[in-house]
Amino acid sequence: MTRFMRYLVLSDIHANYLALEAVLRHAEKQKWESVIFLGDAVGYYTQPEEVTTALRELKPEVALLGNHEAVLLELAEGRSSSMVGDEGIVAEVLERHLKELSAESLGFLGTLSYHVVKDGWEAAHGALRTPWEYLSSLPIAQSNLEHMQTNLCFVGHTHVPLVYACVSSSKGELWRTVTFRNERNIYRIPPAARVFFNPGSVGQPRDGIPLASYAVFDDSLRVIELFRVPFDLVGMQRLVRQHNYNEALAARLAVGR
Repeated sequence: MTRFMRYLVLSDIHANYLALEAVLRHAEKQKWESVIFLGDAVGYYTQPEEVTTALRELKPEVALLGNHEAVLLELAEGRSSSMVGDEGIVAEVLERHLKELSAESLGFLGTLSYHVVKDGWEAAHGALRTPWEYLSSLPIAQSNLEHMQTNLCFVGHTHVPLVYACVSSSKGELWRTVTFRNERNIYRIPPAARVFFNPGSVGQPRDGIPLASYAVFDDSLRVIELFRVPFDLVGMQRLVRQHNYNEALAARLAVGR
């Protein structure tokens, strides 16, 4: 017999423990039972061990490999990072994170999955067609639909909270895009729809709203609540500068980009 649950859905924390701490404190009131983590615990900010330790303690039912974990694990194996150009900042940060992570945390990151399929929903960090594709437009969502194995797919990677939903009709596929900009948002999954749902980013929002983002999924009611939460943004900017990280990483937090 299937047991329905309420899931805390987290993605793209990026070593920002100040944001994760604010999210977990806010989520205490939401009565969640298990965790879905969509990837990218590390990268960008200054607290990789704190974030990874917190995730380990949450014991997520689903824990996915993000592209930042993938690069970090490449570096751990002595392979050169594939990050070039502007993304050279990413590789530089991850090399620092590799030196700061405990053996237990590194081992945890090595257990993360690319794609998980459960009863009635699935999860991937990027898209389904290719792992690190950004599911960031309706045409890309349409191209990934044929790869879905369920009616609901959680994705991260873009740092933008939104939904792409498709309903088949006699006239073909009807698509709708839903964005989430309020502090509390409710999305009821249509019974006949196939849905890509992105909870946004805990640690580095990119939709112009400088608030952490997370979701709670009620598997029984097929309802998702998405929350936007303030965190100690100035404190993280201070840590970026104290640890001599790239100034752009501090500046973008204030504008949610």
